[in-house]
Amino acid sequence: MTAETYVRDAFLAALMLTGTLEGAEQAVSDAIATSGCGGGVAELLVATAKCAMTQLQGECFCQAEIPSSLPPELQRLFLLPWASRNCFVLRMLLGFTAEMSSEILGLGREEVDEELCLALSDLPRLAGIQTALIHSS
Repeated sequence: MTAETYVRDAFLAALMLTGTLEGAEQAVSDAIATSGCGGGVAELLVATAKCAMTQLQGECFCQAEIPSSLPPELQRLFLLPWASRNCFVLRMLLGFTAEMSSEILGLGREEVDEELCLALSDLPRLAGIQTALIHSS
């Protein structure tokens, strides 16, 4: 993999976690500054996720803006509550362990598992809500 691919993957992960282009850019920049460019994609993804969560500390965990550049399946994730979305992103999309996700999010391991279960059960229902939102605008 090229360095550009690593950064692209880290940026997409940060976008899913922060919900904004600016937040994603900042998280990736901070991760590169903190960890350097010598590691692989896994190291950059972990550093980016940690920087994204550090960046969000103290901010309101309100609904993020839904990035229109994402496919509808990923846009749907932004209809989930903050903790459910981020647990889903870390565990399912990035493949992090429950322990690593717990550390990054500052949640207990059981909370990570519960939020992931909520996300998995809510996503099919949210497909209908997303369709209704698209047709009403």
